[in-house]
Amino acid sequence: MKLNEQNYLKSIELLGEQIKQSYFEAGRLKLPASYRQINKIAVFGMGGSQLGTDLINNLFSQELKVPIIQIRDYSVPGFVDANTLVLLLSYSGTTEEVLAVSQKLSSRNKVVVITVGGKLSEVSKKNHWPMYQFDPRYNPSGQPRMGTGYLVGSVMAILKKLNLLAINDSTANQMIVGAKLTSAVKLQAKKLAKSLKGKTPIIIGAEHLFGNAHIMTNQINESSKQRCYYFALPELNHHLLEGLSFPSTTKKNLVFVFLNSKNYFARNKKRFALTEQVVNKQGIGSVKIDVGGNKVQEAIKLLGLGGLLSYELTKINKVEPDQIPWVNYFKEQLGK
Repeated sequence: MKLNEQNYLKSIELLGEQIKQSYFEAGRLKLPASYRQINKIAVFGMGGSQLGTDLINNLFSQELKVPIIQIRDYSVPGFVDANTLVLLLSYSGTTEEVLAVSQKLSSRNKVVVITVGGKLSEVSKKNHWPMYQFDPRYNPSGQPRMGTGYLVGSVMAILKKLNLLAINDSTANQMIVGAKLTSAVKLQAKKLAKSLKGKTPIIIGAEHLFGNAHIMTNQINESSKQRCYYFALPELNHHLLEGLSFPSTTKKNLVFVFLNSKNYFARNKKRFALTEQVVNKQGIGSVKIDVGGNKVQEAIKLLGLGGLLSYELTKINKVEPDQIPWVNYFKEQLGK
């Protein structure tokens, strides 16, 4: 196994350590009392830097006391005001969209920065914004999408500290323990990868697991170099079922991946079963993933499983998990 492959796999295995480090470190961050006086949270970030918030926003929808609005753009919406907690997330600290946003904020904004360093850390210090600057020692791959645990742990800790998220330390501990990769999970990832070989996976999630569907898709796209999409139930039942007939290669190329859960609403459980039935009736293959446990355990187990799945697909596709030539080319051209 090459060193870069070893580091990629190690980052997946160290997911629990990422959460542990960031949760307890960010929990010690000093925040102004005024930061508790907000009615919404605006989270700015791109790519892998937003994946942790995707998980939190869906997993803790019932525990969040105010809404989280995720913004993946250069602009600051008009609703971002003095009553908004602004989180600027950039793993590298060099994300141009987030840096652009940082220049449009004023002293009236309540801002918290999460980053490894880079230009964003300099901007944060200049503006005297609270910042969690972490050492990514448990992400040897160096890839932001494989350091999702750092964003999960730190965002959770900050929102908890501000009484915006009704969880306690036992929740974080559940995640830390649940992130451990068992031999059964590793075997499951290998089997899943074989079933997705040469296919375009369509990841289907709902409720607390919809964030996982996005994360899994991101990792398969970027690491495995394999086309992958994600959809949410029940929304897809209102359009996608009629969009599977053409082109004629659709039935051969697609495979639906259902993130099942015993914790879904009863109607959504029925929708999953019926959606699978409709897909199969149209001649399209499908696989089901059900990791078991409560909502927190399911989400964190799927986070580890998804990472392993992307790794196994890199071996099948014979690609390097840390090489992103087209993303790099795009950024180079954009910078000219």
